[in-house]
Formats: sequence, structure tokens, C-alpha cells
Amino acid sequence: MGDMTDKVEIATNPDTPVDVLIKLATDSAADIRRGVAFNPNTPVELLTKLATDESDYVRQGVAENSNTPVELLTKLATDEDHYVRRGVAENPNTPVELLIKLATDKDEGVRNGVAEHSNTPVELLIKLATDKDEGVRNGVAENSNTPVELLIKLATDSAFDIRRGVAGNSNTPVEVLTKLATDEENWVRRAVAANPTTSGEALTELATDEEKWVRRGVAKNSNTLGEVLTKLASDEDNLIRRGVAANLNTLGEALTKLATDKDEVVRIAVARNPNIPIEALTKLAADESEAVRYWVAENPNTPTK
Repeated sequence: MGDMTDKVEIATNPDTPVDVLIKLATDSAADIRRGVAFNPNTPVELLTKLATDESDYVRQGVAENSNTPVELLTKLATDEDHYVRRGVAENPNTPVELLIKLATDKDEGVRNGVAEHSNTPVELLIKLATDKDEGVRNGVAENSNTPVELLIKLATDSAFDIRRGVAGNSNTPVEVLTKLATDEENWVRRAVAANPTTSGEALTELATDEEKWVRRGVAKNSNTLGEVLTKLASDEDNLIRRGVAANLNTLGEALTKLATDKDEVVRIAVARNPNIPIEALTKLAADESEAVRYWVAENPNTPTK
């Protein structure tokens, strides 16, 4: 078992010499040949050979390899195994004309790969936005190339996972995010809370959400207002207080309070925050935790004495 694991690690290592990869490409174990097929250092000639391997797992590795040429991707796009075709759909080098063909694939996983691809043109995203499969529509909702008008439409999708995708998309308009901040599904509200473009107003509303994961997102968001963070500094959830302690918008009074927090990670975050008041630094300089004292020493605001 150990020998197998070692060989797989060697086969996938980008620093492995080509002559070693050539030898491993003929190994009887599909896992090892798969490692060679996925290795970015594998030469095209070897990838071409592995593209006809009897194991679909190996061919999938070739389909996902960033060095696989377009001619080979075109061949693998018609492979009988849907995982191989999905590998092509997800490959960053797959050209638009090939993505257009794969967009009509019978397998939803393949279509999902196209929906998430950075090269997929807008007109194709519009078509995939009406796909019967939720996963495909979610891929469109999360795609950074999806136009605003399409995101607005998907924001009202009956499937919450699609709305969650829209809520997490940095291109989603502020007004849409504000509406999604009141969504009945907490997964959607979580995504809104974590979105760096969500307005301070919407984050203020989410700061009182009953779901702690939503409040955690608010605590970390760079748009959260200082007074809101001050309130969250008293939250019973450790991860929320940690988020507040690390947030650059957190006011001095909140940082001073958190400097005496029972949670060591909270105090470390306060010690690392460049906005920490001298008063809080003084307290933390005598902290029982060596890690806290270390970060006090590293803080640019700490007086030399």
C-alpha cells in the first residue's frame, strides 16, 4: 500500500523528471497512470497516448490537464464516459466552440462544467440559465461572467441553491443582495453576509440574524460598520468575536474589550489588528499567552519601550 501511495505522489509531482513519468505511464495501476495523465509536466506525446487508455479514470486525468492541447480535448469531448467529457468542460484551455457543443451534453455534470467555465460566452450562459438541472443553473449563478440582468432573473429562482449562487456573486447588484438578505433560506443569507459587495445597510440587518453562520459572515465583511461590529463583539459565538477582532473596521472600544476575551485566538486577532489602541496593547503585552505577546511585539503601533 505504501509503495502504491509513493508511486502516485511521484506521478503527480510536477517536479518529477519526464523519463520517470514515461516509465510510470505504463504502470499496471490506473491510479498511477492517472497521476501521470494529470501531471502538468507530462509531455503532449505522452498525454496523447494516455488519452486512449482503457481506464476512463486515466482519460479523465488527460481531459483535466492544463497542458492538454485543443486537438486532444476535442477528441476527448466525445468520450463515452461522462466524467471524461466533464473534465474537458472544466479544462481552462477548452475553446468556446467546444464549450458550445458540450453545453448540449446529455449529462448535467458536463453542462455544469460549461456553466462554470470562465470562457463560456454570455449567450451560452443565458441558454444554460434555463436548464432543467439545478446544478447547471447554479453554475451560471456563480459564474463571474454572468451579466447583471441574468443574475437578477436567477435571484428569484425557486431553488435556493441558485439564489445562494447569486448571493455570493460579486457582480450581483447591491439592491438584489439587499433583497436576498431577507431570504427564507439561511444558506442564501450566509452568502449575502460574506459577499464583499453587500452594503453596510444590509449587513446591519443581517447582524441580528438568528443563524450564527450569517453573523459570522457579517463579522468578517469589510463593509460592516464599526458600530455594528461593536455589538457583535459581545456575541457568545467565538468565531464571530474572532471575525470582529480581525476586522479593520472594528472600533477601538470594541478592540479594547476583546483584548480581555477568554478566547486566545480572539486576543491574537486583536493583537494583530493595526487599529488596536495603545491601552489594549498594554493589556495584551502582559497576556499569559506567548502567542498573544508575540503579535503585540509585531504590531506596528506597539511603543518601543
